Amino acid sequence: MAQAKTRVGEQRPGGRAERVRTSVLEAASDLLSEVGYDRLSVDEVAERAGVHKTTVYRRWPTKAELVAEAAQVHSDEHIPIPDTGSLLGDLQVLAAGVVAEVGSVAGARRSRSIVAAASSSGDLDVELHAFWAHRMAATAPVVERAIERGEVPAGSDPNLIIEALVGPIWLRLLLTGEPIDKAFAHRIAELVAAGATRPA
Repeated sequence: MAQAKTRVGEQRPGGRAERVRTSVLEAASDLLSEVGYDRLSVDEVAERAGVHKTTVYRRWPTKAELVAEAAQVHSDEHIPIPDTGSLLGDLQVLAAGVVAEVGSVAGARRSRSIVAAASSSGDLDVELHAFWAHRMAATAPVVERAIERGEVPAGSDPNLIIEALVGPIWLRLLLTGEPIDKAFAHRIAELVAAGATRPA
């Protein structure tokens, strides 16, 4: 999602509404990794966050919206966009962040659960596409800065380069089950950087 949605009654950042939002999203993220999307209930999220369920529904009318925003906030916090001064450095840090997240037990459960549920839930599928659009837009500056520095040819597609970076990680997570570690992240980053910086 390009932006966090503003709900009726939302207050300025740092107020009670923001504290409630943080508690609910953290509870949703934790429960998602524990029980998966299908078994996650809004009532249980509200109970763990210490709020009434109507508070949750007022801000997130559907479970798909709640889970999608929780995933977005979690990713933004745990996989920040690097600025090391070089494309290779940025790609290595970014890939390592993705690996650290989806390669963990909790992260793998959370990620697999969302992807599996999206195949049978139209609402979640829409939210998942919006989540990836948000992440692609957030990571685009990594490539745009590389173009400005002259590392990457003008006209290079930021989305294609980032997809080439994270695609193999998700392939191992969802399909092959091969190890996902920092060494793997660095190898992928080196391959993608070498291809991206090569003259067209």
